[in-house]
Amino acid sequence: MAIFGEYRVNVTSGELGGDSGDKVYLAAPDMLVAQFQSIERSLYRVPGVEKVRRIDMIPSERRHFELDTLLAHISDPVLSVDREGRIIAANRAAARAFGVSLDQVAGMQLQRFLPRLQLAELLRGFTVPRFGLPVAIRGREYRLDWSPMALSDSPGAADSLAGAVLNLVPAPPTRAGAVLPAPRVLWDFDERREACLRLQQLAPLSDPLLILGERGSGRSTFAAAAFYLSPLADAGEVFWWQGGSPEPWSLEVLAVQGGGVLVIDDLHLLCEDSQRALVAAWHRGALPQRLIVTATGPDNLQPGLRQLLSTQLVTLPALRSLRPAISRFVGAMREESGELLPVTEDALEILKLQDWPTNFAGLAGQLAGASAHARARKASVVDAEDLPLQCGEENLPWTAWGRGLNYRQMMEKMERGLLQELVRGNPSTRALAKKLGLSHTAIANKLRKYGLGHAERDK
Repeated sequence: MAIFGEYRVNVTSGELGGDSGDKVYLAAPDMLVAQFQSIERSLYRVPGVEKVRRIDMIPSERRHFELDTLLAHISDPVLSVDREGRIIAANRAAARAFGVSLDQVAGMQLQRFLPRLQLAELLRGFTVPRFGLPVAIRGREYRLDWSPMALSDSPGAADSLAGAVLNLVPAPPTRAGAVLPAPRVLWDFDERREACLRLQQLAPLSDPLLILGERGSGRSTFAAAAFYLSPLADAGEVFWWQGGSPEPWSLEVLAVQGGGVLVIDDLHLLCEDSQRALVAAWHRGALPQRLIVTATGPDNLQPGLRQLLSTQLVTLPALRSLRPAISRFVGAMREESGELLPVTEDALEILKLQDWPTNFAGLAGQLAGASAHARARKASVVDAEDLPLQCGEENLPWTAWGRGLNYRQMMEKMERGLLQELVRGNPSTRALAKKLGLSHTAIANKLRKYGLGHAERDK
């Protein structure tokens, strides 16, 4: 570098590489031929330098040139965004679709052109729909493919996204009977994330997919996400049927082999004969390419249907098992609806104590009613007084085993079972005491009383 400085040659960039990793590339765009000849002789005197020659472009410049040339010849809009949703690069087709010049695109916010795209969720994690998303730009319909770019250190982690590459394709015409469900984010909070990750793994596959969960746990949302997580979504062919509707596999519009997705919501509502007919239709190839079904549980499914759906299964957790994330679910519902009021900490604590027999549907309904009650009293937040009185029965397990026990015996039996379960996940009584908000001595005495032996291991 001292040699280049001596000859007053400006080096704008450099890199190391080559086939053997032993080459040094320097970019000096304003260097004259006479300067190179002088520098060449000086460089040969540097220890380790065996050859000096001029090239048209250093490797990184060549890669960028080739990529720019490739993108310029792609007729569909292609662009990349960073973690903040800013457009990093785009081809000429993307600039035309957005109605701006190519020089203006870089640095602009993607949300400016796609205001209804759930960009924050797409950039937050992997477990979001990413194929064939229906979007509109300046009145024209497109299908958007979203390819996340992960950091190599922790691929798949919630915070590992570096950005994404987007590809926009003009929306194809759909056949009669086909519908496009609204894309929804999956709220991959707490233990629900495991179900989201499993859906992401199974959605691109070809075998029938079964989604199990209680009423209101998000089965329909996951079924729609399974469609958009599959490359089949690019064709936009999805047929959506409720379990109580006439047999969809008997309709002529579906009796076509090849592409398309059939979603049957609430499969357990079909009678046994209809379930057998579905299995037969699948085996003779009279259904679309992919079958996605939802049900409350496998008990109401005909044995042949259970066998057909046994290879790919996603089970959704109930909301009552996700109490630590209630506040996050409430925040996500508020953001999605735009009409729900903020909820105070006191009200959130009350919500965490409920058992939610209708899961997310019940939570959404209660938040809507509480927001209306708060507005009626001219308040800007939902407080404990806005929540309805809880008159429902607690979902507790003492009914079966409590016969013949008095109140104290039942409570001690429940306490022992609770501590036995909690001890497995805590390495010491101090950690357990901190988690439960009790003193170390109180926890140690209880464990000793019930013979769980944890206090001795803590010493």
